[in-house]
Amino acid sequence: MKAFAFYPELFELRTSALDALADSGFAWLTDFGSVDLLHDVYGLEVCGITDAESARAIEDVLRTLFPAWPYVRCYLKDFGDRDPGWKVIIARDPETADDDSWKT
Repeated sequence: MKAFAFYPELFELRTSALDALADSGFAWLTDFGSVDLLHDVYGLEVCGITDAESARAIEDVLRTLFPAWPYVRCYLKDFGDRDPGWKVIIARDPETADDDSWKT
């Protein structure tokens, strides 16, 4: 099991992501539900995106904002009660085989 990691600077990066999304025309709680921190991979995830086209555009915004973060995933989360819809994940570090938090 991977040791717990905490990166307080991700809070500031989350704010930067929210600002960049707003500047690109995406409204929080309308076009997406949340921007969450991923301490385990030093990244962010945008959840509850309303449609595939918006998810691709949000992915582009995040890739532009964080060009040094090479790990990006986009998929439809169509189960559960929390933030159904498309999800975009961008991270500096890779997923690991012993970390099951990424499994869908």
